[in-house]
Amino acid sequence: MKRKKIWAFLTALCLTCTVGFGAAGEQPVKVSAADSLSEIQQKQQEIQKKLDEANANLSNLNKQIGQEEQKQEALDNQISLNQQKINLLQESISAMNADIDEKNDQIAQKEEEIADKELEIADTYEVFKQRMRAMYMAGENSSLEMLLSAESFSDFLTNAEMMKAISSHDQQLVDDLRTQKAAIEEEKAGIEEDKAAIEQRQQEIIIQRENIKATQSELEQAYAQSEDAMQDYDALKDQYENNRDAALAEEKAVEQELQNWYKTHSSSSSDGSTANSQFIWPLPGYSTISSPYGSRWGGFHTGMDITGGGVFGANIVAAASGTVIQATSHYSYGNYVIIDHGGGYSTLYAHASQLLVSIGDTVQQGDTIALVGSTGNSTGPHLHFEVRVNGQHQNPANYVHS
Repeated sequence: MKRKKIWAFLTALCLTCTVGFGAAGEQPVKVSAADSLSEIQQKQQEIQKKLDEANANLSNLNKQIGQEEQKQEALDNQISLNQQKINLLQESISAMNADIDEKNDQIAQKEEEIADKELEIADTYEVFKQRMRAMYMAGENSSLEMLLSAESFSDFLTNAEMMKAISSHDQQLVDDLRTQKAAIEEEKAGIEEDKAAIEQRQQEIIIQRENIKATQSELEQAYAQSEDAMQDYDALKDQYENNRDAALAEEKAVEQELQNWYKTHSSSSSDGSTANSQFIWPLPGYSTISSPYGSRWGGFHTGMDITGGGVFGANIVAAASGTVIQATSHYSYGNYVIIDHGGGYSTLYAHASQLLVSIGDTVQQGDTIALVGSTGNSTGPHLHFEVRVNGQHQNPANYVHS
């Protein structure tokens, strides 16, 4: 729905010269051809009050709709941003899972290497123990026999050194294996520390992700509530649109009654005083048409608006000779005059600051009848000028020229 256009449309209806409104659940104003002009104007005023109230409601509603739309936009942006954060955190968690799996593989490999070293140490140490046990069981006689079996002193020294070297080599081999095992265990401990750090960081990210998810849930709930509110606003908008349609129907009815009044109170017999070519421009010295006859702001403008620089207080003159049949104030026209020219012709002059004629006065073409003002529904000083034939409004541009 085009929410932003509705307020402008109904505001424009308020500015047209004749408007009507029927509120939902209210009876429309009844019209009758027998009503007086004052009664018709009273009906218009009643309709205008309803329209003013509806316009105020629409204005407030449009503000609420605008605020709700801004709220939804902010919520939508925050939800989108949070989802991006959740996605990034999930990617980090997945990457850390891969790192943890890799660390587990490395730890398993180190544990296997440690187990191999332990087995190698056990085997070597077992051989060393067996050799030492054999030497112990042989006792000094065996060692002495090995030394005495030397054929020379050089062989003696060699045998003695060999016995010492065998014992030292076995012990060094075991020591080296134990050193290698310790190094592997140290590497394993480092890997386990790295894994623990990754797991700790991963847990922190998981908590952060869950917190954002909780916030995301709250935002989505707020957005859903905003959507419900917008549905309520749409329902109100439908109601106001129905009111607008009722206003248009009442406007037509009141306009028809006004035309009937013109027909009843205007002279139908022609005295030859008025013809299309005999109307003169009603606002001498000013020719700017600020709003022509025809459709305007979703309604219909029943006359032409004439204005110009310094127009306030300028003389409004009778477009043709005739009799003043109305000179009063109206909620929309402001101060206005209607002149009956005979032959079914009449002219209307509205928004005057001051009226210079009264009902029943006979005026001549060009006589000053009022001064330009901005009374009634007017946005600035100007003359609203209408031409009616048998009560039906016509395009004034077809009758007068500046």
